Formats: sequence, C-alpha cells, structure tokens
Amino acid sequence: MPERVRGVSLLISLGFLIVAFALGYWQLVAAADLLQRSTNPRIVEEDRRIIRGEILDRNGEVLASSEHVGEIVQRNYPYPPLAHVVGYASTRHGKAGLEAAFDPILRGSQGTDWESTLRNALLPTERQGSDIVLTIDLRLQRIADEVLGDRSGAIVALDVGTGEVLALASHPSFDPNTLDERWEQLAADPSRPFVNRALDGQYVPGSVFKIITAGAALDLGIAQPDERHRHEGDLIVEGFRIRNTNHPQLTELTFAEEFAWSCNPAFALTGLSLGFGEHIDFNKFGPPQAYVWEPRDVTASVDRFREYADRFGIGKPVPFDLATAAGRISSGDTMTAVGLASTAFGQGDLQVTPLQMALVAATVPNGGHMPVPYLVSESRGPDGHVSVRRTGPPGRQVIRSTTASQLNQMMKLSVETAYARPAQIPGIAVGGKTGTAEVGQSGTPHAWFVGYAPADRSGVAVAVIMENRGSGTEFAAPAGQRVLEAAMRLGY
Repeated sequence: MPERVRGVSLLISLGFLIVAFALGYWQLVAAADLLQRSTNPRIVEEDRRIIRGEILDRNGEVLASSEHVGEIVQRNYPYPPLAHVVGYASTRHGKAGLEAAFDPILRGSQGTDWESTLRNALLPTERQGSDIVLTIDLRLQRIADEVLGDRSGAIVALDVGTGEVLALASHPSFDPNTLDERWEQLAADPSRPFVNRALDGQYVPGSVFKIITAGAALDLGIAQPDERHRHEGDLIVEGFRIRNTNHPQLTELTFAEEFAWSCNPAFALTGLSLGFGEHIDFNKFGPPQAYVWEPRDVTASVDRFREYADRFGIGKPVPFDLATAAGRISSGDTMTAVGLASTAFGQGDLQVTPLQMALVAATVPNGGHMPVPYLVSESRGPDGHVSVRRTGPPGRQVIRSTTASQLNQMMKLSVETAYARPAQIPGIAVGGKTGTAEVGQSGTPHAWFVGYAPADRSGVAVAVIMENRGSGTEFAAPAGQRVLEAAMRLGY
C-alpha cells in the first residue's frame, strides 16, 4: 500500500511540475508573443479603445487619425489613395502597411521614451499612441496618383541623395475607410487592389534594364560611350534573331546613341561580351546582312551579368520600412547564350519592382552610389516631443563614379534627342530611359520610364510602370515628366 501511495504522489508531483513549467513558460518566456498576437481577445478589445497615433506626411498633413465613435475609437484616413503605404487598422481584418509595421509605436505599447512607455504600461486604459511622420510629400503624391488615373501601374519618386521616398503610388487602390463593408468584394476583385504594385509588383523591365547592362560594360572598360561605328544588321544568336528596328534613321552611331535609341542587338552583344575582357566590336553590325554570333562558352559573361544585376539590387528584396518583392534575374540557376542575350536588353525571364528601378535610376546622378530608401522619418510622443528621428542608412557604391558620369551623359542624351524626349523639362537637364516591355505574343506591352532631374546634382528620381499601356515613350515618359516637373517646382 505505501508503495502505491508513493507512486500516486510521484505522479501528482510530476503533474504539478509540468503545469508549473507550462505556466512559467507561457507567462514569462512566451508572454510577449501571446500578447502581440492579432487573435488575442485582449489586444482586440484594447484596440477598440486605444487612441492610435497619427500618421503625417512630411509637411504635417494628416494621413491617418483616430476619432471616438461612442465608446469605440475608429480610424480615419483622409487620403484613401495612400492605402498601400499607410495601410489600415481594422478590428475585424487586422492591420496592414505602416499601421502594421509601426503598430507598437502607433498603439503606444512601445513608447518613444521611457516615461510614455511606463505610463502606457501602468495606465493601459488611458493609452495614447505616438505619431509617426513620413517622408511622403502629399503634394507630389497627389500628382503621381493623378498621372496614373484609373490605369493599373505604379509610380515611385525618391530623393536621390537621402533615399527619402517622396511619392509611392499604386493603382488600383482601395478605400481603407470602407474596408470592413467591402472586404469580400475587394478580395475577389481580379484587378488585385490589395497588391502594392510599387513594392510587390514584379514586371519585365524592357529597355530600362539597359541602364544596368550599359553600366556593367562601361565599368569593365569594354565599351566607350563616344566610340562611333556602323550598324545596319540584325544579330542572330544560336538561331534566335534579334532585329535592328529601333534606329532605322541612323546607320552611323555611338554606344551612347545605341543606348539612347534602345538598340536590342547592340545590348544583346554587350551582355554576351561581359565576361571576355575584350573591347566590344560593334562594327560587326556594319553590313546590312545579319551578324551571326559565333558560339562561345558564356559562363563568364553570365557570371559578370549576374554580378552587376546583384550590385544594383535585382533578385533580392530592398531593405525598406515595408515588405518588398525580390524580383529575379532568371527563372533558373543556368542561363543559355540566347537567355543572356535577351535578358541583357531587358526581356528574358527578368522581373523587377518599380522601387528597384527607381533606385537604379537614382544611382546614376548620385555618383554610382545607391541610396537606401525609407518612409518613416520620425516619431513624436503624445506631448509632441520628437524623441526618435531617422535618417537613411548609408548606401553602397554600385559602379565607379566615372562610370556613373558616363551613364549620366547617355541618359541625358536619351532625353535630349531620342525616345525619352517627352520627359524634357524646359530649363532643367533631365536624364531618363524609356522601355516598352513585351509581355507575351498577345499582350499589350508594359510602358516604362525611369529618370531623374536635375541631371547635374542630386535631385529626384522616378520610376513609372503602366501595365499593358504600350509605348514607354508615348505614355510613361510624359507621366514621369509631370512628376519630375512637379518635384522641381516644389523645390526638390
């Protein structure tokens, strides 16, 4: 009998130990994680009463605020088109955008100083969150949204020197003020209004990618902007014909003019030549008949191409205040000569985001230095005291400053004389590149423009993508011009 009693006692003691250990774990080790879960009823109930901090643009314009509706605090969004940036805070559907990314600050669970943190911890029923101030300029944002109109696409505008994002438009969008009533309709909408096309949209870039290919060739010293040659013929790579159709009015031209007039054969040959360390002989295109590329092992060229694409941030997410898509250089680990040739002029399996291409553009007038973009510049406590002020982290040198200077002249030439002419701003030097990106045999091409102004100092860079719109020259370049001109008018 005593042995049985001892056995039962051991089992009971073991049970108490397990319960004690579990309680200790959930109350101490995992408590923070449990408390922050969006499904926690306590969090949901608190959210109904917390006065969340405001979200403001760089000039103090209110983008999100809280107001009492009876005993419940409701979120209000005065400028709905910024829904992809500001996001939403819904007790029914959770949080998104900056409302989610900076939730601890906005809801006051993470104060901007030790006094507010302690006050919010001791007096949770009186909790008031801190405000956050964005780098967005609502004046420029309105222009970007107006330019896109009811077309699907995105526009990104950023400060070349600092990385501050001044405008970030994605269409179609949605109204976060009516989110709860329209959730099912929005979720089923085939136009995908919840997708932030500026950050998550992945597109074939077309000719705007030639900035990277040209940058690689200039940086490696295998091409010179002003070297003149004759070019009449097509290029054939292992049976794949790349037609010389973009500059029929020019048969004598330079590498800079090949760039400005967006010559696909010239840039296919450039991509194929990156790994050989030899000066590229564009005179092979001189005869009217096609130049047949002699098959060679392109492994070294593929490696060089990937190296420079990686330097420019293609194929990896951009470090940012919101999640970003990575894009891709190719769909697999290997690339054939044909794949390299088509990818080098912006087609193939390439995918990029508008934010990535805005940063590519910003690198050129910034001396080859790519800035790191950011959206939130500071946070302010309920008393208005600014206790956290952010600046962009240091960027990185992508190409040599001399290479960037050469690219700058080529992009200015594109705006002055070639396909990017609709981006001209009277009295201001502009650099730019258009793209008309093929999306399949039956699909209308995407219209692209990337550029910057002024071209002689660190100003503003833009990237414009208009889905299935057609010519980059006809549609995207004028849109980019309007945003850049507005930025110059605002003093950037």
